[in-house]
Amino acid sequence: EEYKDFQSRLNNAQSQMVDREQCVDNVVESLEKDLELLGLTGVEDKLQEDVRQTLELLRCAGIKFWMLTGDKRETATCISISSKLVSRMQTIYQMDVSSESEARDVLVEFQQLIDTVLVIDGKSLEICLSGEEISTLFFESTCNAPSIVCCRCSPTQKAQVVELIRKLTPERVVSIGDGGNDVSMIQAAHVGVGIEGKEGRQAALAADYSITQFSHIAPLLLWHGRNSYQNSAMLSQVIVHRGMIMAFLQVIYSTVFYFTPATLYTGMLVFGYSCWYTFLPFFALV
Repeated sequence: EEYKDFQSRLNNAQSQMVDREQCVDNVVESLEKDLELLGLTGVEDKLQEDVRQTLELLRCAGIKFWMLTGDKRETATCISISSKLVSRMQTIYQMDVSSESEARDVLVEFQQLIDTVLVIDGKSLEICLSGEEISTLFFESTCNAPSIVCCRCSPTQKAQVVELIRKLTPERVVSIGDGGNDVSMIQAAHVGVGIEGKEGRQAALAADYSITQFSHIAPLLLWHGRNSYQNSAMLSQVIVHRGMIMAFLQVIYSTVFYFTPATLYTGMLVFGYSCWYTFLPFFALV
């Protein structure tokens, strides 16, 4: 009888044309009373190994962090504190707005704070990304913050935040994710890194680099990334100087012979110089 009464009230709530969700919630809440607790289960959201050390190492290298997650505000705040994304000396500023004018006032107020981490939910983030002017103000207000935590974010909002950072800053943007909802964010960044985990391999397959643990991001960026940058810079210099040698000798030859349209090098000599005589530095760098 109790179930039949609940079913009839639920059907009536679901057939309402106005405030249908509120009516359904009221019917469900009426059922959840005078209950006896028989058991309780919980799932521990445990961090991987060396997450704190990795974040601290990257922070010392001058890298700023934006945490984009779909978790609730409380969960995202607790994770940011436990992972040391928010240090002990820093404070947390909760942003919850409902209009664009209110968002402007809050961003101006936050811009004056020092050593403060901003925590913003998906509803407020949608307002901050609604227009070009408010989005620019949002980035300028948060660019000096040590870290930014965006909770309750949809995959589209994650990609919009990454595109906003790429648009308003000349720095390189790296997106790190481990789930299918991070694919759009990974593809929107300059470099995408996917973590293979319990949530599948969708992020790893869509990324430029694939790792098995978050702690592997430190050697990937600070060691392999730096070596790749140095080799690329040195390789470009070798190419420029190799061309300058040939051009400088050709200018001298043409000057001595009254700028006659004669070439100093034959076709095979140029080919041999480019592909045979100077190939060792390229192989050594690559």
